[in-house]
Amino acid sequence: MTDAQKTAALEIMDLFKQAIWEVDQKQLDDLELNHQISSLGIDSVAMLEVIGFLEDELEIHLPDEMLANVKTVGDLAMAVSKVRAAA
Repeated sequence: MTDAQKTAALEIMDLFKQAIWEVDQKQLDDLELNHQISSLGIDSVAMLEVIGFLEDELEIHLPDEMLANVKTVGDLAMAVSKVRAAA
């Protein structure tokens, strides 16, 4: 991962933390890119709201087939980066 990619991933992770707070009032101060999303204690409905928040904030659409492969926060950041690069 280049420095620019890492910076972008960290920015997306910060936005993800903001989304989690907005949707589920969970504070995730120690979140890392390698954290499994399933271990964060966020139910599927809240996660859909988080994805919607990210899509609205970044003015993108994350395809379902791309989201199906997302397991970690870093995976989500990479998916967002790919969609943004293709726009």
